[in-house]
Amino acid sequence: MSASTEIILIEIVFSLGALIALGGLVGLIWTKRHHQALRPAMTVIVCGVGIVIIASLLNVLLFKSYAGVRVKKNQYYEITSLTTNMHASLASSQAPNQPVTPQAKKASRNVTYLIDHTGQPARSKRWAQAAQTQLTRRKTPDVALVKRNYQKILHQYFQGITSSAKTVTKLETHAVDRVNQAPKTK
Repeated sequence: MSASTEIILIEIVFSLGALIALGGLVGLIWTKRHHQALRPAMTVIVCGVGIVIIASLLNVLLFKSYAGVRVKKNQYYEITSLTTNMHASLASSQAPNQPVTPQAKKASRNVTYLIDHTGQPARSKRWAQAAQTQLTRRKTPDVALVKRNYQKILHQYFQGITSSAKTVTKLETHAVDRVNQAPKTK
């Protein structure tokens, strides 16, 4: 089941619980005015609030927000791990004629490993391997090629997460900006 379907189901359950609690509140007011027992109305309110709490917990436990878009937690951690390793692999090679550091080489291997073990298409694996080759085997890597390959990988990944072109663009823009940030100086 896709993340958007799960989000919709959780929102429906949340709304249903809120509606039940509201109905119980109306019933409580009605029973109080007619001097009847309050226990049935209170039970309905408690059930509605319980459903709302369960839906809220499911939302918190299953989803995180990335670039203002709710994604499954495992996808969130995959995205952040990919972008962090992509950024680290580019960190030392941002300046021209700079050798690639061992940490950057390791980060590029991590990107290839993550692509391989997250079930990405073969094209993404080839792009990651081409970027890794540039960063690990060349004295002066083609940084533009590496960045382009990383952008293609992220685009492909986000297309697998959502079908909305607007959401894919938003997620990709945020991730590419994060990858291409200039390295922080100490």
